[in-house]
Amino acid sequence: MSVKVLRLISGEEIMGDVSEKEDGTIYIKDVCQIATSYADTTTATARVGLAPFMPYTKSSDGITVAKSYVGFIVDPVNELTNEYNKIFGSGLVLPPSTPTLKTPKGGNHGFVKV
Repeated sequence: MSVKVLRLISGEEIMGDVSEKEDGTIYIKDVCQIATSYADTTTATARVGLAPFMPYTKSSDGITVAKSYVGFIVDPVNELTNEYNKIFGSGLVLPPSTPTLKTPKGGNHGFVKV
C-alpha cells in the first residue's frame, strides 16, 4: 500500500492508497479528505483529521483522477498515517515523525494536533 496525500488544483487535500493506471490517470483507493480545525484556542494550534470524501457517493470504492487535476503528491507524517491505518489499514502504529505533533486530549476523534 502506498498511502499518500494529494493536493488537488481545487485546493482539496485528500489521502489514500495511490497508484498510477496504465492510461496515465491516478487511482486512489480508500480515499478520504483531510480536514483542519483551529478549535483549540488555548494553544492556537491546528488540528488535522480525516473525514469521508464525498460520503454521498460510492467514492469509498476508489476514484480516478486525471494527473492534470493534481497539484502535488507527498508522504503523510506518521501521525496522520496512523489515523488512516486505524480506519482503513492494519491498525499498525508508526513512531511519531516529530516531537511537536501530539494526539490531543479528550478522546479518540481522528484529529492530530499540529
